[in-house]
Amino acid sequence: MMRHPLRLAAALLMCVLPLAACGSSNEAQQVFQEATASPTARQLGEGTFATADNADRTDADSTAEVTALMLHSWDTASDRTETAAAIRAQSLMSPDWSVHQVEPDRNAAGAPWLTAAQHESYSAPTIVPVHGDVNQDVAPDKAIRAYTVEWTWNTRDGATIHEMDRRQVTLYLEERDGQWEVVGHQSRHMGDAQQVDGR
Repeated sequence: MMRHPLRLAAALLMCVLPLAACGSSNEAQQVFQEATASPTARQLGEGTFATADNADRTDADSTAEVTALMLHSWDTASDRTETAAAIRAQSLMSPDWSVHQVEPDRNAAGAPWLTAAQHESYSAPTIVPVHGDVNQDVAPDKAIRAYTVEWTWNTRDGATIHEMDRRQVTLYLEERDGQWEVVGHQSRHMGDAQQVDGR
């Protein structure tokens, strides 16, 4: 059954007005806002994504780990391309590197992204440090950290997506004024040499 939004809003307003007489106008406004809140509003990644606030900027490892997770945290219900995740991580990057995070005109993510988007899925990434000498402190204020990143897709409609993807991401960090920041990153799909982002 179709409902007219204006009529519905008017009806809700009529229910709220008597409340204003009994309580404060703030209480009435809160009831109205809750009643008219969009039922389709969603939290990015259902609240599971790492954010820049999770990083201890005085620690290179913490800054790198959170950045690696954020770069692979996508919500196909709102993200148009993979670069949307990098844009959310800009506050962990140097000003020079953050300006390079620009969404392309077309999504190059391919079939896995399209499958995930059909179910309004969001990624669930995990990271493991890469073994070997790639992880190193180049200088007291410079560091390189590399991780193997794997992610699956959580769907919002109960479907199951079996695909798991894997990349290796390398981050270049520098410390300025006691705060670590990413000054470059690059990633490649495991098993090939495709570069997703370049330094």
